[in-house]
Amino acid sequence: MNYSLTEEVLLLQKRAGIITETEYRLKLAEVDIALDDKEQAVVDDIKDEMSSILKSLETEFDKASKEEPTQKEGEPTNEGLLTVASIAIALPAIMGIIARLGKTIGNTVNKILGKKPTEDSAYQQWMAKLGHIADELHHLYLVPIKGIVKKFIKDPAKADKVSDAIFHVIVAVFLVSSGVTAIKALQAKNLSLYTLESALAAVKSGEIADFFTKLM
Repeated sequence: MNYSLTEEVLLLQKRAGIITETEYRLKLAEVDIALDDKEQAVVDDIKDEMSSILKSLETEFDKASKEEPTQKEGEPTNEGLLTVASIAIALPAIMGIIARLGKTIGNTVNKILGKKPTEDSAYQQWMAKLGHIADELHHLYLVPIKGIVKKFIKDPAKADKVSDAIFHVIVAVFLVSSGVTAIKALQAKNLSLYTLESALAAVKSGEIADFFTKLM
C-alpha cells in the first residue's frame, strides 16, 4: 500500500484517539495523496466511459429543457432553465446513465483491486483504495459535471447541489457494485460522508429519484 507517510501517521493518530474524526478529516484534506498503480489503473480504465457519460448527461438535460412550458409573449426568456417538473421528466434517463457508470466502476474495481476482503486489515486497506479512487474521480470530473448542470440550472446554489448529488450517487453505485454496504471505513477527502450515506441508502432502497427531487 503506497500511503504517504503523513496520511499513515494521521490514520494511526485517529485510531489511537490522539485526534478526533473531524480533526483527522481536516488534516487529511491538506495531504496530497498519490494513487498507487492499481488505483490509477481503475481511474484510467473508466476514462472513455466517463467521457461518454458526460455527453449523455448533457443530452438528457438538453431534452428536459425542451420540455419546459412554452414561453408566453412578453415574459422574460428562461432558455436553459430547468424546473422541478422538467428534471422529474429527465430523472429516469439520468438515473440510468449514473447507474451504468457506477456499475462500470464497480466492475473495474473488482477486476483490478479484487473483491471485498473478509479479513479486517485487508478490508481497511481496500476501502482506503476506494477512497483514493473516489477522490481522484472528484478531482477529474466534478467540475465537468457542474459545467453541464449549470447550462440548464441557472441558480448557482441549486446547480452545485444537483452536481454534487450526481457525483455522490455515482460513487454510491460504484461502492454497492464493489460489494460495499456501509461507508464507515471509507476515508475520502473530497466527499461528504453525510451526503454519501444518503445516496447509498437511496441506491440500496431504489429511491434515487426522491434523493434528487428533495434537492430541488
